[in-house]
Amino acid sequence: MAPILRSVLFVPGTRADRFGKALAAGADAVVFDLEDGVEAARKDGARRIVAEWLGANPPAGPTARFVRVNGVRSAWIDADLAWLPRIADVADAVVLPKTESARDVERVAAAWPSRRVIPLLETSRGILAAAAIAGAHAEVPALLFGAEDLTAELGIPRTLAGEEILLARSQVVLAAATIGADAVDAVFVDLKAADRLRADAARARALGFRGKMAIHPDQVAVINEVFTPSAEEVAAARRIVDADASARARGDGAFRLDDRMVDAPIVARARRVLEGTGLFSTDSAKRGRRSDENRS
Repeated sequence: MAPILRSVLFVPGTRADRFGKALAAGADAVVFDLEDGVEAARKDGARRIVAEWLGANPPAGPTARFVRVNGVRSAWIDADLAWLPRIADVADAVVLPKTESARDVERVAAAWPSRRVIPLLETSRGILAAAAIAGAHAEVPALLFGAEDLTAELGIPRTLAGEEILLARSQVVLAAATIGADAVDAVFVDLKAADRLRADAARARALGFRGKMAIHPDQVAVINEVFTPSAEEVAAARRIVDADASARARGDGAFRLDDRMVDAPIVARARRVLEGTGLFSTDSAKRGRRSDENRS
């Protein structure tokens, strides 16, 4: 399955002056944020600003447009859900922060015509319920991992080595894999440390994440670079897939290539690399399996 997202860039819903720049940054998706990026007194204003801007600037490029609402246990969720139909034709998905159960996802999906909801797992309850959340009766194209809220809840510092969040990261990756969705890693908050961002992103990719969230346009290029298969990776994958085709024509299920035995799992990984240059598509048929189909 082609990746849905390599880079997901957040922009505060009150900052219409930044919306165009965010969409031009090269991210695979931009999230118009109504939650952490907007103070409590400005929630109503943020909804109005986002709806008016999206309505006046219809999609014109490959970047997907998401909206992050407030959590289902917040004081603003009812107003957010009542507002969502206003932007149904100009936004591609809803990002749900602090998701802790399948019911959270389903509540938001019921208010969103496409039922496309992207859970953000950033609490201990959410991480422990990751598989159940992935299996919600909704269109779940990706799972996002939030490390800052999680480490704050645990009362521990976040480190570049990332040992303190290794289990949580793996839980999100495994849960996403159960429904054929993509896992997207947490933001990196040091805006001036491109090398550290690259290292953090590379570690996340090695764990199985297909992309990473960003909080500044300058982070997008580094993230895209890390999560885009290199020319060498693509060439190696192509050789494996081509050799597999030849082996199948001979009736062989496994074969030798460069003194290495190659069988179905290795071919599957190679195909994933070749498919891994695609970008987010708003066609839900290209998303992999729906969560509710996975329950059947």
